[in-house]
Amino acid sequence: MGLSLSSPLAVRSAFDGTGRLFIAERNGALLVHTPPSTLEVFLDLSADVDSFFEGGLLGVAFHPSFAQNGYFYVSYTRSGSGSSPLTSVIERYTVSSGDPDRADPLSGVDILTLAQPRGNHNGGDLHFGPDGFLYFGLGDGGGGDNVGNSQDLSTWHGKMLRIDPCDTPSCAVPYAIPSGNPYAATAGLDEIWSSGLRNPYRFSFDRQTGDLIIADVGQGSREEVNVQSAGVAQQNYGWPCREGDISGVSSCSGSFSEPAMVYPHTSGNCSITGGYRYRGCIQGLRGRYLFADYCTAKIFIGTESSSGNWTVQEEFDLSGNVLGFGEDEAGEVYVLQGQQMLRFESPSDCVSAGIHGDDFETGDFSNWSDVIPNLP
Repeated sequence: MGLSLSSPLAVRSAFDGTGRLFIAERNGALLVHTPPSTLEVFLDLSADVDSFFEGGLLGVAFHPSFAQNGYFYVSYTRSGSGSSPLTSVIERYTVSSGDPDRADPLSGVDILTLAQPRGNHNGGDLHFGPDGFLYFGLGDGGGGDNVGNSQDLSTWHGKMLRIDPCDTPSCAVPYAIPSGNPYAATAGLDEIWSSGLRNPYRFSFDRQTGDLIIADVGQGSREEVNVQSAGVAQQNYGWPCREGDISGVSSCSGSFSEPAMVYPHTSGNCSITGGYRYRGCIQGLRGRYLFADYCTAKIFIGTESSSGNWTVQEEFDLSGNVLGFGEDEAGEVYVLQGQQMLRFESPSDCVSAGIHGDDFETGDFSNWSDVIPNLP
């Protein structure tokens, strides 16, 4: 009996030409899936990870030169101290010199840590952008008394960070501040790229345009998606002054960036799980943003009808909770739902690209050609 998935939160490609997928489990196991059927433990962080409340192994990102330097980065929560129940961590690891399907468990180096005043709103996603820098999303700290953090430039809470992590063993400091970070020469913290976020649990980059797409979890009324054009910094998304396209829980003035997409808390919707702008082989999905609601497991598709103008439509429901999304080297998109990983698929569009339903020990990739509509 092989390994099986228990609570997968993120799936990533190393973009190293191997076709492997790396799956982060909430309990701290980072798995590697090698097509067509191998699923193994790449790195076991279960002894370090504290999954209290919304904690766990929340993200993984591979250095753009991973094929050469073997560096990758994980985001997780470890136990906090004092009044902080958790600590958010970015840690760098190196692949084993003797086995490309194993990480060196002794190679871990802390890059960044942040004490969390509550166990929720940890954010935790991280990606390398097209500029080669590492982006990290953090929530407002959780609890009703922390909502002001998102507008406070003296804290990382409620922000998107951008850093240039050290990529050689001899670095004296774990990261540098990239040129162009908007607050590096002002009163704000140097690492901040954008602000006014409540809980950017999942974000991604459009591989074609380089745009940063942030799915920010709302409070009681709205879920939102913010599209930040490539290279554009210092955006303020308004929380807690704004919740989606309506007023938020605080009355405050300022100039805020409005979301590209919103949907309301109706029919059980309650929490967005961000996905990817699809750039794979399914013609009807190309250029659409695929995402879901955690609570209802509804899959949504965002369409940009003209520059900056988006519409949202609900397509179909899954059973259980949607925990995350992933994208492989070919631009195909995966959904992590319950204890399984599914892939959007259309044989008529993708057969020439060699995309087909693979079986591996956790179950089948689902063929969704009967539920993906023929979009105009």
